Amino acid sequence: MEESSGTSFDDFSIEMADFEVRKVRKYDRLFNIGEGGSIDTRPLIIHGKIYFGSHNKNVYCLDAATGRLIWKFRAGDSCGISSAAYSDGKVFIGSYDHNLYALDAETGRLVWKFSTRREIIESPSIRDGVIFIGSVDQNFYAIDAKTGQLRWKFWTSGEIISDATFYEDLVMFGSYDKNLYCLTADGGRLIWKLAMSQEIINGGDFAIKDGFMYFASFDNLLRKIEVRTGREMWKKKICQYGITCGTVIHNGVLYVPTEDGILFAFDLDGNIIWKFTTKKPIGMPTVEGGRIYFTAEDNNLYCISLEGRLVWKFRTFEANWWKPAVEGGVVYFGSYDCHFYALDAEDGKLLWKFRADGSPSRVPPPYTQFELSIKIPEKEVEEEERGRYDISEKGPEEHVGAYKSRITYQVSTQYREKGKYQTEEEF
Repeated sequence: MEESSGTSFDDFSIEMADFEVRKVRKYDRLFNIGEGGSIDTRPLIIHGKIYFGSHNKNVYCLDAATGRLIWKFRAGDSCGISSAAYSDGKVFIGSYDHNLYALDAETGRLVWKFSTRREIIESPSIRDGVIFIGSVDQNFYAIDAKTGQLRWKFWTSGEIISDATFYEDLVMFGSYDKNLYCLTADGGRLIWKLAMSQEIINGGDFAIKDGFMYFASFDNLLRKIEVRTGREMWKKKICQYGITCGTVIHNGVLYVPTEDGILFAFDLDGNIIWKFTTKKPIGMPTVEGGRIYFTAEDNNLYCISLEGRLVWKFRTFEANWWKPAVEGGVVYFGSYDCHFYALDAEDGKLLWKFRADGSPSRVPPPYTQFELSIKIPEKEVEEEERGRYDISEKGPEEHVGAYKSRITYQVSTQYREKGKYQTEEEF
């Protein structure tokens, strides 16, 4: 299998055998993105028009064939991450200004808005005329799509930065309180919740097949969960830096993007079929026409085969993130370089691009919530160092393991590549 030539953390698995990755604080990257024209949403394509938001507070509507601006709507704060949804002539999108907006799809006119107490970061989902969306105010809301009136809400004890996943009469989402929730969609009654070891951030829905959901989270684990009961069938660790996107099933193959910069293909028993490596975190893939399209923070949009081989890639001037849309032989996606792109799906040639207002948004680097720990064999630690690390207090020599101490360094996401992985301070 031919993979990208880019280097990633996974490439250093042998050299870094004596390293451990530790998550030392809450994932707050999405709270700290600066204002600007960067585009970080999944495009919505309806009736020949494209809808997306930007960190410059605007929602845009473009002609899908030409990229011509049809209208734009200005919110009170960023609409740069919440992807738009459509129902009955209206477009719905969330904003950091705490509001969910309903806009007329033809004109961009405000129809109604629903206010929460904190930022709405992830995307609205619609089922049977009801909008489901979470807020940083720790509530998950069900809102009437026609009127904007609250149907019900469900409180968790953590921020909700998670899209909804539906299965029959159930709706599922994650919370920063480290729980995956399953509720009845019609009334918000709790069916079950499943505890994780880390907060749950989820852009996009999770793949469901034959009554089982394939769920991946910031605890680095991929799980198979029985939807009706919440029973965990199996779990396996697949990465070090977490998963913040949904999963995709196509023809019995499960595709899982990771913050490590690896796109995995698994069978439904959790066995790896192949993996494709980039230099930076990968967004949720789109599978269309026998190919897989996805963005990555290494400034590329990738097109690969179903066997995991590179077909083509298109480079932008800044990082790319989130799920591209593919329709009518065209790939649509936005970039942190403030452009929205339309590419030929066959060969990746640029068809047109649209420039959003403003300069690129400031975005924190991806791995600042982690630290690297170096394990040092006892025999290599000088006696005074042994005392400093309290090795002497660990008991007789036979009770002391092969590795006794750790020196922790803050991970630099602006790492330099010189053949070996380095943090900003060389070891």
